[in-house]
Amino acid sequence: MSRYQVDKLLRDIRRDNQLAARFCDDIDGVLDNYKLEAEERDLLRRWEIRKLYDRGVNPLLLLLAHGPAGKHMRDYSTLMNPRVDREGE
Repeated sequence: MSRYQVDKLLRDIRRDNQLAARFCDDIDGVLDNYKLEAEERDLLRRWEIRKLYDRGVNPLLLLLAHGPAGKHMRDYSTLMNPRVDREGE
């Protein structure tokens, strides 16, 4: 995993409003500027932040980039802690 590149992308999205807007409108164009593996690209495209975290991505960067990436902050905890369905519940 090119975790550094994922962390760098998340940091850049947080710091650069124009990049964040491009990320929302042309995600593939933004991802092309980073040396990412195919699976990382897919996880970022689908915004699978829990899976990125499980792969070692910095959780603070995921949190700080969540809003600028066009996602609702109220959804962050749900995405990071998906409910595990249990029988009988």
